[in-house]
Amino acid sequence: MTKKSLTREQKVYQELAATGRYYNTGKVLIGLTYVPKPPQMTQSEELMQNILLGNYRRLVSDRAMVYITVALVVCASLFVSCSV
Repeated sequence: MTKKSLTREQKVYQELAATGRYYNTGKVLIGLTYVPKPPQMTQSEELMQNILLGNYRRLVSDRAMVYITVALVVCASLFVSCSV
């Protein structure tokens, strides 16, 4: 009897299965296309991604910044006028 020669695909599957990382069922290699989940993003990484994607919203609005600035100017002027 003649032995059928293995196709290139079958040879590659056998070589991959021989590494022990994959399980050969005869038709498919289990675990061949496994991609591990990426690690959880830190807060700074999430912030940078939101900025790059255009989803960034500031924690303090422009109106609040104006009120804070005015309050600081008033407090500074009162401090300067009281100390003189």
